[in-house]
Amino acid sequence: MTDDGRHDRKRAAMAANLAEQSGRSLEDWVELVDRAEVAGFMEVVGWLKQTHGLGHFQARLVAEAHRDRPG
Repeated sequence: MTDDGRHDRKRAAMAANLAEQSGRSLEDWVELVDRAEVAGFMEVVGWLKQTHGLGHFQARLVAEAHRDRPG
């Protein structure tokens, strides 16, 4: 298995855990960031951690999904 495949599986598992633990899907979190007045990757990470209590890796997952979304 390639590193990309392992990375994709880890991200999928983290997204599933995020939904279970927070009650919001990854897509819901991305929409929340869209409506927030935060800009920049690390600012989004910090905001998610401080305001919403996400763990560091959960916050990075959301920030990456927000940054990398199409459109």
